[in-house]
Amino acid sequence: MPDDRIAKLSERFTRHQTGRKPAPARSRERRSLYLDGALLERLDQEHRALNHDLYPASVNKAVFLETLIEYGLAHIDELRATLSASTDDGHAADTS
Repeated sequence: MPDDRIAKLSERFTRHQTGRKPAPARSRERRSLYLDGALLERLDQEHRALNHDLYPASVNKAVFLETLIEYGLAHIDELRATLSASTDDGHAADTS
């Protein structure tokens, strides 16, 4: 009998207060992004140098990286040429 009481009490945590069932968990595809360690170290150094130059102001790393990505996207044609040349030189591009 005590088990029934506990089961009944715990039922309130399986439904929303209005009685509807909780939405199922979304199934998303997980993608990993692997970056070169030397590149990450260079990003850290450049971020620190930028903050040193901007002192007393500062830029957080997320804004720094977003700005770099936005700049790259704004100059996508130049990047295409660079990436095309690197694959022509025998450096295989990682498509994963």
